[in-house]
Amino acid sequence: MNKKKNLNSKKFSWLKDIEKIKSNPTIFLANEFFDAIPIKQFFKKKDGWFERFVNLNNPKKAEFKDEKINIKKIEKHLNFEISKNQNVIEYSPDTFKYLRIICDLIEKNDGGMLVIDYGYADSKMHETLQAVNNHKYSNILENIGDSDITYNINFHSFEKFINQFKEINSIFTNQKKFLTSMGILQRAEIISKNIAFSKKTDLFYRVRRLIDEKQMGELFKVMLIKNKKNNFRTGFQN
Repeated sequence: MNKKKNLNSKKFSWLKDIEKIKSNPTIFLANEFFDAIPIKQFFKKKDGWFERFVNLNNPKKAEFKDEKINIKKIEKHLNFEISKNQNVIEYSPDTFKYLRIICDLIEKNDGGMLVIDYGYADSKMHETLQAVNNHKYSNILENIGDSDITYNINFHSFEKFINQFKEINSIFTNQKKFLTSMGILQRAEIISKNIAFSKKTDLFYRVRRLIDEKQMGELFKVMLIKNKKNNFRTGFQN
């Protein structure tokens, strides 16, 4: 609340509905946004596709239950075949709702959307739903209400969804390549010239955490969704 109060003193206006953006090129930034939106999980079995739910009749003994669904109805709504060559599907209806609205706006008004988030680019989806409690991985059915629940975005499904828009395309890389291409190491060197050694060590520790392939450098992906006539590629040269 304090941060919003401080921002209110600046020249900002708050929108509750992004569809109210009617004109002018707009830059949308989604940093760890989509992985916080609730998802659905579907599993392919011998007799069709099943959606997984959580039975909360007894919260202390929560359990999964699967119900058969018509995957074709979902694909008709998405306008692409999300189940093709899949055994597991993780997707968020709200995510694709946001993507559709934003892609429509970009198509009409130009601009773009930069997405930085946990994810992977494989065409084959994996089961990635996870819970974190006290900074440790937790059983998804335990500590309900006290754990952070998230998943890894499948950026390949994003790309397939985006392809239905005639004037929209996307470019993709990992966080290491994006930040190094943007000059993070050179900027760190410039900053480090006039700071104490202890702060310099902390600076490069943080930079390494962002770009190291064993840390955030490979786990985080970066996607730019833009109008095809927009040739902007800064950060995506490699």
